[in-house]
Amino acid sequence: MELRSAKLSDVDLLLPLFHDYRQLSVSLDSTAGLEESKKWITDCLTNNDATFLLAIKEGQLFGFATLYKGFSSVSLQKYWILNDLYVTSDARGLGVGTLLMAKVDDYAVQTHSKGVELETSLDNRVAQSLYEKLGYLENTQYKCYFKKVRKD
Repeated sequence: MELRSAKLSDVDLLLPLFHDYRQLSVSLDSTAGLEESKKWITDCLTNNDATFLLAIKEGQLFGFATLYKGFSSVSLQKYWILNDLYVTSDARGLGVGTLLMAKVDDYAVQTHSKGVELETSLDNRVAQSLYEKLGYLENTQYKCYFKKVRKD
Protein backbone atom coordinates (compact mmCIF):
# COMPACT_ATOMS: atom_id res chain seq x y z
CA MET A 1 0.00 0.00 0.00
CA GLU A 2 1.39 3.38 -0.98
CA LEU A 3 0.80 6.15 1.56
CA ARG A 4 1.55 9.68 0.42
CA SER A 5 0.39 13.28 0.30
CA ALA A 6 -1.92 14.25 -2.53
CA LYS A 7 -0.75 16.50 -5.34
CA LEU A 8 -2.84 18.59 -7.72
CA SER A 9 -2.59 15.75 -10.23
CA ASP A 10 -4.46 13.53 -7.69
CA VAL A 11 -7.64 15.63 -7.57
CA ASP A 12 -9.60 13.36 -9.91
CA LEU A 13 -8.45 10.27 -7.98
CA LEU A 14 -9.48 11.77 -4.62
CA LEU A 15 -12.71 13.42 -5.76
CA PRO A 16 -15.10 10.41 -5.78
CA LEU A 17 -14.10 9.24 -2.27
CA PHE A 18 -14.04 12.77 -0.85
CA HIS A 19 -17.48 13.48 -2.28
CA ASP A 20 -18.90 10.14 -1.09
CA TYR A 21 -17.51 10.76 2.39
CA ARG A 22 -19.24 14.14 2.52
CA GLN A 23 -22.57 12.59 1.57
CA LEU A 24 -22.44 10.02 4.40
CA SER A 25 -23.03 12.34 7.29
CA VAL A 26 -26.24 14.23 7.88
CA SER A 27 -24.39 16.28 10.49
CA LEU A 28 -22.29 17.88 7.75
CA ASP A 29 -23.50 20.63 5.45
CA SER A 30 -23.08 18.18 2.59
CA THR A 31 -25.25 19.88 0.00
CA ALA A 32 -22.33 20.76 -2.28
CA GLY A 33 -22.24 18.93 -5.56
CA LEU A 34 -19.35 17.13 -7.21
CA GLU A 35 -17.99 20.28 -8.87
CA GLU A 36 -17.98 22.16 -5.56
CA SER A 37 -16.12 19.27 -3.94
CA LYS A 38 -13.57 19.33 -6.76
CA LYS A 39 -13.10 23.08 -6.37
CA TRP A 40 -12.62 22.65 -2.59
CA ILE A 41 -9.91 20.01 -3.01
CA THR A 42 -8.19 21.99 -5.77
CA ASP A 43 -8.27 25.24 -3.78
CA CYS A 44 -7.00 23.51 -0.62
CA LEU A 45 -4.06 21.99 -2.49
CA THR A 46 -3.31 25.14 -4.48
CA ASN A 47 -3.39 27.41 -1.42
CA ASN A 48 -1.69 24.86 0.86
CA ASP A 49 -4.71 25.02 3.18
CA ALA A 50 -4.92 21.27 3.69
CA THR A 51 -2.94 18.09 3.36
CA PHE A 52 -4.69 15.04 1.99
CA LEU A 53 -2.94 11.77 2.83
CA LEU A 54 -3.82 8.96 0.44
CA ALA A 55 -3.79 5.16 0.72
CA ILE A 56 -3.35 3.75 -2.79
CA LYS A 57 -2.89 0.21 -4.01
CA GLU A 58 -2.47 -0.69 -7.68
CA GLY A 59 -3.75 2.73 -8.74
CA GLN A 60 -6.92 2.48 -6.64
CA LEU A 61 -7.60 4.85 -3.76
CA PHE A 62 -8.70 2.93 -0.65
CA GLY A 63 -8.84 5.81 1.81
CA PHE A 64 -7.71 9.27 2.76
CA ALA A 65 -7.10 11.54 5.74
CA THR A 66 -7.50 15.32 5.64
CA LEU A 67 -5.31 17.51 7.82
CA TYR A 68 -5.75 21.23 8.44
CA LYS A 69 -3.15 23.32 10.23
CA GLY A 70 -3.88 24.69 13.69
CA PHE A 71 -1.83 27.02 15.85
CA SER A 72 -1.26 27.34 19.58
CA SER A 73 -0.50 30.79 20.97
CA VAL A 74 0.39 29.31 24.34
CA SER A 75 3.01 26.85 23.08
CA LEU A 76 3.93 28.89 19.99
CA GLN A 77 3.64 25.73 17.91
CA LYS A 78 1.51 24.47 15.08
CA TYR A 79 -0.51 21.27 15.25
CA TRP A 80 -2.64 19.31 12.82
CA ILE A 81 -6.40 18.92 12.94
CA LEU A 82 -7.46 15.56 11.54
CA ASN A 83 -10.76 16.55 10.01
CA ASP A 84 -11.52 13.49 7.88
CA LEU A 85 -10.54 9.84 7.93
CA TYR A 86 -12.30 7.70 5.35
CA VAL A 87 -11.75 4.16 4.14
CA THR A 88 -13.80 2.59 1.36
CA SER A 89 -16.29 -0.03 2.48
CA ASP A 90 -14.47 -2.83 0.66
CA ALA A 91 -11.19 -1.94 2.42
CA ARG A 92 -12.59 -1.70 5.96
CA GLY A 93 -11.14 -4.22 8.38
CA LEU A 94 -7.94 -4.54 6.34
CA GLY A 95 -5.90 -2.07 8.42
CA VAL A 96 -6.09 0.83 5.98
CA GLY A 97 -7.35 3.21 8.68
CA THR A 98 -4.49 2.19 10.97
CA LEU A 99 -1.98 2.73 8.14
CA LEU A 100 -3.42 6.17 7.39
CA MET A 101 -3.29 7.11 11.06
CA ALA A 102 0.37 6.03 11.22
CA LYS A 103 1.00 8.26 8.20
CA VAL A 104 -0.78 11.12 10.00
CA ASP A 105 1.52 10.68 12.99
CA ASP A 106 4.61 10.47 10.76
CA TYR A 107 3.52 13.61 8.92
CA ALA A 108 3.08 15.45 12.22
CA VAL A 109 6.60 14.48 13.26
CA GLN A 110 8.09 15.40 9.87
CA THR A 111 6.47 18.84 9.98
CA HIS A 112 7.68 19.52 13.55
CA SER A 113 4.18 19.96 14.89
CA LYS A 114 3.00 19.77 18.47
CA GLY A 115 0.58 16.93 17.76
CA VAL A 116 -2.70 15.94 16.17
CA GLU A 117 -6.18 16.92 17.31
CA LEU A 118 -9.34 15.18 16.14
CA GLU A 119 -12.97 14.78 17.01
CA THR A 120 -15.58 12.22 16.15
CA SER A 121 -19.26 11.80 16.82
CA LEU A 122 -20.26 10.40 20.19
CA ASP A 123 -21.78 7.29 18.60
CA ASN A 124 -18.83 6.43 16.33
CA ARG A 125 -17.44 3.64 18.51
CA VAL A 126 -15.36 2.12 15.71
CA ALA A 127 -13.37 5.34 15.20
CA GLN A 128 -13.09 5.92 18.96
CA SER A 129 -11.70 2.44 19.43
CA LEU A 130 -9.11 2.97 16.69
CA TYR A 131 -7.99 6.33 18.03
CA GLU A 132 -7.69 5.06 21.59
CA LYS A 133 -5.78 1.96 20.42
CA LEU A 134 -3.33 4.29 18.67
CA GLY A 135 -2.68 6.37 21.79
CA TYR A 136 -5.06 9.28 21.27
CA LEU A 137 -6.55 10.52 24.53
CA GLU A 138 -10.05 11.84 25.02
CA ASN A 139 -9.96 15.51 25.96
CA THR A 140 -11.37 15.86 29.46
CA GLN A 141 -9.83 19.26 30.13
CA TYR A 142 -11.65 21.40 27.57
CA LYS A 143 -15.17 21.67 26.20
CA CYS A 144 -15.61 22.34 22.52
CA TYR A 145 -18.09 24.92 21.30
CA PHE A 146 -19.27 25.85 17.84
CA LYS A 147 -21.46 28.67 16.60
CA LYS A 148 -22.88 28.56 13.11
CA VAL A 149 -22.72 32.07 11.67
CA ARG A 150 -24.03 31.40 8.16
CA LYS A 151 -27.63 30.49 7.44
CA ASP A 152 -26.97 28.72 4.13
